[in-house]
Amino acid sequence: MTDEVLSSFGERIEQLTARPHDVRAPLVRLARPLLRALGYRPPLRTARVAALLDALRAPGGKPVPEELLKGAVRELEDNVIALERTLVVHGRVPLAHAAWVRRLYEVTVRAARAASDQKNEAARRVAAAIDPVRIAPPLAITPRTLGGTGEKGKPSAAGKGEAAAAAAESFFETPLSAEEERLVEVELLAIDHLLDAARGETEFLSRKRRLLEAARKLLLDASAALPLGKEGVEVRRRHLAMEIARIDRLEAAGLSAHRGLLHQAKDALARGERQRLHAALVALDGASLAAGDEALSAASSRARKKLGDGEGEDLEGDKLRGLRRSSEEMFGGAAMTAIAEGYVKARRVQEKAPKRESDEDKKYRLLALQWLAPENEAETHAALCAIDGTVDVGVPLAPVRVTEVETRARLVRHPTQDLLLMPARDVTDVPHAVIEDPRTVLLALAEGRLLARRYVEQEVKKRTRTRLVGEARIYVLDGSSSMLEDGKKGARARVRDAILLAELGMLVRRFAEGDRSTRLTLHYRYFTKKIGPITRIGNGKEAIAAMADVVGTVRKGGTDIENALLSSFEQIRAAKEEDPDLARAQIVLVTDGDAVVREEVIQAAREKVGDVPIAVSVVALGEENEALRALVARQRARGERAFYHFLDDDALVEICEGKLFTGPKIHVEGPPDEKDLSVEVRAARLRAELGGLVDELGALAEKRSAAAIEALAAEADASAEAARAEAALGVAADTAAKGEGSRALREAVEKDRRALEGRFLRWFPAPAAEIGENAPTGRSSDCEAVIVVLSTIAEVVADFGGSDLSRRAEAIDLLERLLPDSMLTPARWFAVMRDEAGAVAQAMQAVHAAVMGTRRVF
Repeated sequence: MTDEVLSSFGERIEQLTARPHDVRAPLVRLARPLLRALGYRPPLRTARVAALLDALRAPGGKPVPEELLKGAVRELEDNVIALERTLVVHGRVPLAHAAWVRRLYEVTVRAARAASDQKNEAARRVAAAIDPVRIAPPLAITPRTLGGTGEKGKPSAAGKGEAAAAAAESFFETPLSAEEERLVEVELLAIDHLLDAARGETEFLSRKRRLLEAARKLLLDASAALPLGKEGVEVRRRHLAMEIARIDRLEAAGLSAHRGLLHQAKDALARGERQRLHAALVALDGASLAAGDEALSAASSRARKKLGDGEGEDLEGDKLRGLRRSSEEMFGGAAMTAIAEGYVKARRVQEKAPKRESDEDKKYRLLALQWLAPENEAETHAALCAIDGTVDVGVPLAPVRVTEVETRARLVRHPTQDLLLMPARDVTDVPHAVIEDPRTVLLALAEGRLLARRYVEQEVKKRTRTRLVGEARIYVLDGSSSMLEDGKKGARARVRDAILLAELGMLVRRFAEGDRSTRLTLHYRYFTKKIGPITRIGNGKEAIAAMADVVGTVRKGGTDIENALLSSFEQIRAAKEEDPDLARAQIVLVTDGDAVVREEVIQAAREKVGDVPIAVSVVALGEENEALRALVARQRARGERAFYHFLDDDALVEICEGKLFTGPKIHVEGPPDEKDLSVEVRAARLRAELGGLVDELGALAEKRSAAAIEALAAEADASAEAARAEAALGVAADTAAKGEGSRALREAVEKDRRALEGRFLRWFPAPAAEIGENAPTGRSSDCEAVIVVLSTIAEVVADFGGSDLSRRAEAIDLLERLLPDSMLTPARWFAVMRDEAGAVAQAMQAVHAAVMGTRRVF
């Protein structure tokens, strides 16, 4: 009965966007004028489905009470009814809400199946693994609270939030039209589509990471530019941090991001590498759970159990030890030693009470000793493992497509403006020789005294290639007492230091590569009311020493953010003199300060540096600073590379306590004698333990691949047959977008360049070589939607690594996901390409540049 009820809900959800005129709500239609005047908003809830998922996650596999299942189904029905009323009252359902209720329906169906079939352990695991984003509130625009007080109850600094407040007031004083709302929703929905694509990636960690990082970038952009609901942003930020950080740990444990997970499991089994095999199985299990693949998840789970890893999460102690091990795998043993020695040094300093110590200073010193306690060092390693997923500061080197011009001087015989006399080499040079006595020509040639005329021709060669351009990065870190005193458990100071430690650890790895032709430049300084000394990192040894210094000093004082920023611009000027190839610079400010920052003063200081573009990015810990937020927002509005991260105190504690890391443990311990065994013996032992489960995983994957190929072939045959029938009847063919993404991704994997390029050009036709200045100003609503879709695809694909084939495939896949949300059929898409090609030419050029790897430096 539940299946039939849920199926009917699915049909009603489909009607909301596909057939809105079929929705019937007679009583609501009668009250529509009143409800519209009252500003009706749908009351959407997820409490009951969340309770059902919690029951499925409960340890022990206890039966789920039927009341929970019925409550979740009733809640889904109430949400569908609320959106049907919204459609009748306002004439449309917001795309974000339509996509949200579709996700909620899929989650409820999966949870209901697991709750109804108590014996199906695989279905229960898949339902229990559903991430909170699937039922999270949609990303939607909500009013910000203007003015007011800060978190500590202090009035806001005068004038610091005027720009942000004015922007928000302007936004809500001028409501968006339905068409404008549609375009904004398409951009926001791209974030959830990227998350869905990442869930569906079960083979390559590199593609999963690219999708997650692209989603994080769009989320940062959207939250900086629009007043989005905090809950929707936070749940996605947390999910992205967890997933990216987990990939970091899996790669550090020995997995390659660019090789298939199943292939790596087979390879590790053949080589007798227990740890790498376990990591591959953990990654396969997580990917199959996210994709909802019960069979693959069940097989990978059984294989993990055979290796000694049971179900459930790590115990607290095991988790912290695992994070310490991951930290060492990510940054190296030398970095871990430096951090440990730094903490020992800091404790020795703080244990010695200075003479005439005030009560306030003593209180702070004892607080610092508690913060530095050996048992709390594990929090630093947990934060180190989580930083890459939590904070996106970019990379100090960026690939840029450049055209290099090389001029070579070449000797030729034909006349040019430059003449040279060169020794003649053979008889062919005699016609061009300077002959003084014809009788001695052969003798002079033999002796090397005969000079021949040669001309110099300047040969110009151009070649386009990808090169890495350098970025001077200066970390400006708040050393004020509030970092340790305020917030919770000193987490602000811990995460502040972890951000710099992670950057230094990354530099150690890059310096160790030894083949970089582009100089890496990193400086850092701490500040209070006074500006601390600048520290320059130029090699691996300096980076290791800096890591000890970061944790080996307890800092205290007040906060002067503006002075700290101004003092950093001079350092960038000096870095430019040292490295002429320096392409850009970035100041990363890490602070919890609520201080006045005058943008006009900062801008004037930036301009004095010269032609090096400088971005000022901000990581706000514990407290928001609206002045800094507005500063970053204006930079982003000008197209500059700047970011603003805000992490509240609860999020900081979660990072330090390792709560971002859930699921099975990454590491596994083998028998003590296993290291001394040969490869053949280790491999045989692992095969005996697993009993053919890895081969079962391979068979399942091959079956999935064969079924997918057969489905695509059948679909292609059906489409071809339909096209032939339509052609016979004289009906214009309509190209369908469904399945284009999966076909393109398969063509990329199979390196079928010809087919993939043809598919790409069909959906993204090459624009004209030059865009005319008199481009049409009047655009249809479909044209505006196409431009938004193209711009979103260009922004996402531009940051993808890999080959141009993979970027073309990702562009097609993302287009397939965005077309329904933008209410564009393939026919309307192609109509815009045909009738308004000039209007979309610039956006189309951006897509073509993105897939070719061309990057613009701001």
